[in-house]
This record gives sequence, C-alpha cells and structure tokens, in this order.
Amino acid sequence: MPQLADLDLLLSVESCGSVGKAAQAHSLSQPAASIRISAMERRLGLRLLERSPAGSKLTEEGEMLAKYARNVMRAARELLEFGSGSQAADAKRLRVAGSPAVSEHLIPEWLNRSGFSFGEARVEVQTGSVETLSQLIRASHVDLAFIDGWCQAGSQVQKQFRDDLATRYICDDKLAVVVGSRHPWARRPTPLTVQELASAPLVLRERGSGLREFTDELLGTARSTRSYVEFPSSAAIKQAVATSQRVTVLNVSTVRSELAEGRLHLVAVDQEMPAKPIYAAWSELRGLPEYARELVKIAASKGSPMPVFAPDPKIKSIRLAEAKTTTKPSMTVDVHESMS
Repeated sequence: MPQLADLDLLLSVESCGSVGKAAQAHSLSQPAASIRISAMERRLGLRLLERSPAGSKLTEEGEMLAKYARNVMRAARELLEFGSGSQAADAKRLRVAGSPAVSEHLIPEWLNRSGFSFGEARVEVQTGSVETLSQLIRASHVDLAFIDGWCQAGSQVQKQFRDDLATRYICDDKLAVVVGSRHPWARRPTPLTVQELASAPLVLRERGSGLREFTDELLGTARSTRSYVEFPSSAAIKQAVATSQRVTVLNVSTVRSELAEGRLHLVAVDQEMPAKPIYAAWSELRGLPEYARELVKIAASKGSPMPVFAPDPKIKSIRLAEAKTTTKPSMTVDVHESMS
C-alpha cells in the first residue's frame, strides 16, 4: 500500500509540474522526492511520471492513480479533522504564509489589530517566494498566503496564480528613499534628485531581489562609480543605514516602526516612487477556514498602516516659510503629511 505522504507528493508533482518544485513544497530535497516516487512506481508496478528537462508530468497511469489519491487524501484529512475535533473541540489552527516583508512586518500587525482573539488559536506563519507560497497553498500546507510584488525579481504576482487559486487585493506597498537620523538628508527641505541618490554611498539588497531590480532601474544611467554595501535582508540594511551616513531604498511597510521612533527618515525624491500590490491567495477548491477568512477581512481593512509621529519643528518652519513664497508645497510636505 502506498504511503499517504507519497500520494500527497505525487499530487504536488501534478499541480507544480516538476519533482523539484513539489519537493520544495514538502520540505524535501529533489533527490529524496525522486527516490520516494521511484519506490512507489516499483511497489505498484506502474510508471507514474514522464520526466524531461522542462519538468515532469503524470503518465496516463499516474493520472489514474492521482484520481484515487485525491479521494484517499480527502478521506485522510477528514479523519484527522475528526480526531482533532474529538480531542479538543474548541482548538483552532491558522496556517498562514507570506512574502518575507509581509510575514515580518504586516501579518503581526494584522493579527494584533484584529477585532477577535487568537488566544485559543494555533497560528503558524511561514515565508517564501511567490512560487514557494503558491506551492504551499496547492499542497494544503497553508490555509492562506499574502504575496507582494517585491519578493521576487521581475515577478508579476497574479501571473503566478492558476485557476485553482482565488485571490483578493489587500493594499499597495510603496518604495521610499531612507536615511538614518544623523544623515544630513534627514532634514532636507527639497526633493532629492536621482543623480544625488546615485552619487551617495548606498546600502542595497542582494542581486536578484525585487528591491535591487527596482533600485538599479531607478538609478539607470545616473549610476556613479561609488562603492556600495549589499545585504540579503531588510533588517541588516536598516541597521546599517541607521548607524551610518549611507542611503537605501526600502518598501515603506518594512520601516514603519523605525520611522515612528525617529531612527530612520524618509527622503523626498523628485519623481514618483512606485508601489506594488499585496494580494491574499488561497485554494479556491478548499476555500478559507473561519480564522483565515477573518484575517483576510482585517488585512483588507487595515492595509499597510503608516506610523503616526509628530512632525519635526524644523520641517514645520520650512513649511511656513515656503507657504509665504510659493503656492506649490515641497515634496517634504507631501511625504510627512501622508504619514500623519
């Protein structure tokens, strides 16, 4: 008799289109996943997969087995749910995944600002790329995922979704130029030019990330020969910028607490900074459990809340002076007022 885990792995290969992607969704190495499927083929005396450099697809016999496997897995889940319900009828579980920035900065905010209690719930949060999150949903490893456009270079989030996934728009997350509190630009009254940004000592995300791709595109031909520091996480970048004279570009959701505390400051730029959308995604077939459905509603209503902090007195003086000389507000005014 095939193991349930092996049948589940086969279903993931069917939905993901390759053994490697299915292995990642099941937290396995590709060789381990291949060995398990090959062992199942030998045990059943069937050839289940057609393997090629472009990926793997089920044979006719594999598709027939997958049909039975779906029934078996559904029955197994019902059995587990019955056991869990009998053991603790009031126990709840919420399995959520998100892009790195969303998992670290927004999901905790949405949970804390919720109108209901998670006191009796087991909340599990994972993170990963767009592709990984899609696989987790299809493999039934999470109930819900929040996906943003920054987590993968060149990613167009909705193109990663197939017809079996339902989505809902949550909010937009905007990019901004950020400096530490001791940087001269922290109190700059006029917008920054791209050439000035390109000439500054920068702190950047690693190559291949969405943030790095945008920063390179923004600087374009204005890029100078100045050196830069490269980090693989936003947390490291924030620490490096807060304690130095360096500059970075980050999405606003990742710096809200530092802006409120005054450790970091936004710098106005003489061109519009882009925003990319955040979506909630889940299995259309399975739908959303009660807690997951409630969290989606809260996320859509709360969005990406901005910090509330008192404006700097120097900036206020600059505003008053500019109001007397021109009818056009400075970019600094726009940024600070949008934050309050």
